[in-house]
Amino acid sequence: MAKRNLILGSVGLLLAFGSYQLLDTQMFDTQMFDTQMFDIEQMQDSKACTKPAGMAFIKGGTFTMGAGAVYPDEMPAIKTVVQDFYMDRHEVTNLQFSEFIEATGYITIAQRIPNADDYPDIPADLLIPGSAVFVKLSQAVGAATFMNWWHFTEGANWNNPLGPDSNIKDKDHYPVIHIAYDDALAYAKWKGNRLPTEAEFEFASRGGIDGAKYATGSSLTENGKYIANTWQGLFPFNDTAEDGYVGLAPVGCYPQNHFGIHDLIGNVWEWTQSIYYPRHFDPNQLPPNLPAKGYDAKQPGIAVGVIKGGSYLCAEDFCMRYRPAARHAQDTGLGTSHIGFRTVKEP
Repeated sequence: MAKRNLILGSVGLLLAFGSYQLLDTQMFDTQMFDTQMFDIEQMQDSKACTKPAGMAFIKGGTFTMGAGAVYPDEMPAIKTVVQDFYMDRHEVTNLQFSEFIEATGYITIAQRIPNADDYPDIPADLLIPGSAVFVKLSQAVGAATFMNWWHFTEGANWNNPLGPDSNIKDKDHYPVIHIAYDDALAYAKWKGNRLPTEAEFEFASRGGIDGAKYATGSSLTENGKYIANTWQGLFPFNDTAEDGYVGLAPVGCYPQNHFGIHDLIGNVWEWTQSIYYPRHFDPNQLPPNLPAKGYDAKQPGIAVGVIKGGSYLCAEDFCMRYRPAARHAQDTGLGTSHIGFRTVKEP
């Protein structure tokens, strides 16, 4: 069966709608491994989380975008100018997204039957609504198991994040997930806003500290406490939750940055409006004939956008993308259980 090649938060997948197999150097039977659904497991009192409202004003300026010697697509570091803008103080929440759904009747990409024209090699009976859900491994059977982390789950979507038997009850203030690019764009337009550019997101994430590795400086901790929701422990087997959460956290549980904005690194990856190319380009010296829909060598021919910020699945021993400079290619037609978004607008 033909598979569509996807990149999901640093995991190379071969994913078929309706069934899945995951790629390392060979294909593996997923029934070999003892796995469990990675539901939200709150470890700290959510009363400690704030409920930041509205948008924060960010005074524009010039900064160094990108980094060197971490991941190749973060290079070269270039001087970039952004104008003044407003940005949501936190990720769009389940409550906010449900208000949009109720007002518009919008149906997300994950809730729709995939267009057969987009998947010509997949039988029509396998084109079913759903999304990619992270599955935590509970034991290591061998090195091959490291690629067995994502399941295409029929019926998974923003309102049923683990599949049809799950829901978002009592999770109003968690970030909405399983959001594809068009879903984020539709919400932003409904609000009269837009999605941030990659440069705006990185500028905001740096919080005015140009050149710093992390959002508050040189460390992921401040006064002994984690500044973001990431993975501690051996990925993908054991998250020790030293940051207070296993899985998603409600918005506003970690300190705001110098612009008054929460969770710009960790928790969920976030969509930008920018097209992905595997390096930074000077906007005044763009090469000719760049593919209009972007390009990622691991998923050629697929429209790819830039996601930023990393997520609760980023770990020191696996995916060090919880940094302002980090970026990733994402299929614009697919949301996952660790992708959300926020919006911006002009003053």
